[in-house]
Amino acid sequence: MVTLPIKYCRKLARGLTLVEVLVALAIVSIAMTAIVKAISQNIRSTTYLQDKTIAMYVGQQVLSEARLGLLVFSVEAETMNEKTRMLGRTWYWQAKEMETPNQHIKKVEVNVFAEEPVNEAIGPIITMGSFLYHGR
Repeated sequence: MVTLPIKYCRKLARGLTLVEVLVALAIVSIAMTAIVKAISQNIRSTTYLQDKTIAMYVGQQVLSEARLGLLVFSVEAETMNEKTRMLGRTWYWQAKEMETPNQHIKKVEVNVFAEEPVNEAIGPIITMGSFLYHGR
């Protein structure tokens, strides 16, 4: 049996050293962390846009009901606080009717919230406005 010197054996045994494996693992983990962060930001942005879109639908519905005369604004209350169920969620909204210089035209402003607005710290997701004509 013939034995080869050690320097020839190392050339025949091809493989990675432990340091090379650790460096490769570090590079892969850094890349995966960046990918996970980008995906989570994308999901957060998509959820925000979805909420904003549905809130816009709720606001448009409230303004349409006001145009049709289905919303009755009382003189005593400044704002009308209600909730609407849309697309599997409960949306809270506040509608306010305001005077304009023309006595036949009223301004209606609608604020839509994802949560019940308990205090002023919770801001609306969307604010929409429209003008209503109350004929002579």
